[in-house]
Amino acid sequence: MKKDWKYILYVSAALGIFVLFKLMTPKQFDWSETYAHDDKDPYGTFALFELLPSVSDGAGVNHSYQTLYELGDSMKSGSNIFILSRYFSPQKEDVNTLLKHVNNGGTAFIGARHISGILADTLKLQTYDNLFGGSEFFDKKDSAYVSFLNPALDTTHKFWYRRDDVYNYFKKFDTTRTTVVAQNSEKLPVTIRVTWGEGNLILTSAPVTFTNIYLLSGKNSDYVSGCLSYLQTSPIFWTEFYHLGRMEARTPLRYILKTEPLAWAYYLTIASLVIFMIFEAKRRQRVIPVIKPLGNTTLEFVSTIGNLYFQSANHKNIAEKKIQFLLEQIRTRYRLDTTRLDDNFLKALALKAGKPSHEINMLFSDITSILSLPDISSAQLKDLNLKIEKFNHP
Repeated sequence: MKKDWKYILYVSAALGIFVLFKLMTPKQFDWSETYAHDDKDPYGTFALFELLPSVSDGAGVNHSYQTLYELGDSMKSGSNIFILSRYFSPQKEDVNTLLKHVNNGGTAFIGARHISGILADTLKLQTYDNLFGGSEFFDKKDSAYVSFLNPALDTTHKFWYRRDDVYNYFKKFDTTRTTVVAQNSEKLPVTIRVTWGEGNLILTSAPVTFTNIYLLSGKNSDYVSGCLSYLQTSPIFWTEFYHLGRMEARTPLRYILKTEPLAWAYYLTIASLVIFMIFEAKRRQRVIPVIKPLGNTTLEFVSTIGNLYFQSANHKNIAEKKIQFLLEQIRTRYRLDTTRLDDNFLKALALKAGKPSHEINMLFSDITSILSLPDISSAQLKDLNLKIEKFNHP
């Protein structure tokens, strides 16, 4: 028993050192897009959740992880629906509940990079990814702005964001019932208002503009306030089901896990049992069999992904990725600026790569041609790939 106390002391000291080290280590931010109301990381929405009660004029914010269909009976007429998600494609029952609520005078605020499915078909709208489009394809600008079009808001101010956070826009919508609220620096609509019955749907394709990192940066809070001004001064029903799913515990221990004192007692009991098993298993453990490690299936995985891309027949998308990777190689290997693919660039590349000028000219002539086309054939993709492979290898 005395020997066991020695090991317990060692483990306790190790745990103490570990806890002290974690407390002294600077916090590492999580840069994933959670849109969670209690997340204080850059792409969480803790700041927005604190702001919303002032928008509802004290009517309150009802947060949940339920579907719109499940919330249907609890939402009062004229209240607000609030949703932020990376993708929004609700089921038929949810769409019916949403449009019925809006038709009766409610307001729905939905922020998602992509809105698809039954709701998009009903509203006759389409979101589009403009990352590879526009004049900034080769410029590689880091920033882009969003500005209001509604004269009732400040239309002169530009709200700046990372370009890849505001490149989604509404490519198609019903102009008879839709007005554009805000546009990006490419003059493409990113926030719109759709009238439906007696209410409105406020849709934005740039949900990250409502996250902590942007809301607390400069005057970007004015953009958020302007968008939220379309909400009514009535209760807000914010559901995170469409991005985070059901976050509550699903086990029979739900009541214990949701009650803090019982949860701590449960966790301490489990920890005590684990520690007891560790010390009791000392020198009594069976021989651990040698398990052959899993083989390296990297090549098979790459081949499978490549086949999936090729079978989807989206040759233009594959070509764009090949071109982007080639330009990155040129910047890294030859230290050349790929912002302007002019004659000076082609001559410098031919000299540094040790390739004939006519091969370099033919390669980038094909690249320029492919990027200007709406779609390309498999033969064009294969030809481009052969020229890139020839460029990369002597």
